[in-house]
Amino acid sequence: MLRNIDPIIQGPLLSALEAVKPGGWIAITSVAAPGTADTITVDAPLDRMAPALFQAVPLSSQAEPIIGWLADAADDDALDAFFAVQGSARDAERRSFEMGRLLEVPSEVWDNVELTLVVDSPAEFTFFACTGGSQHELVELLAVPERQAA
Repeated sequence: MLRNIDPIIQGPLLSALEAVKPGGWIAITSVAAPGTADTITVDAPLDRMAPALFQAVPLSSQAEPIIGWLADAADDDALDAFFAVQGSARDAERRSFEMGRLLEVPSEVWDNVELTLVVDSPAEFTFFACTGGSQHELVELLAVPERQAA
């Protein structure tokens, strides 16, 4: 369920966002993502893309809605990215919450991401946002997916 749409959210990005199921995860990253999820390179800086994204896509109220990883938590550009994402999400949702933090990104996380948005940044980071909207079943971001033999 998309809400008000900023002009940055259009074309393939709009279609990809509409395809993410409520309770699913979107990754926002400045590093190469190893996952198999749809990947879109966003031609806008993070401080413009994050508010547009969170105005368009509601966040889950059933989970910690955003989780972040910074390669260097002391880097000013990385901290700016962290607070831009957290602040944009809080403003759009009109509720207070803290962003969860990962010290490293386990490889199984990428199996639980439906869409990866790549932004250009001098800092290395990845943020995960859990979509909300209607009643939904939450996908556990850190769960190891079950693989069944054929």
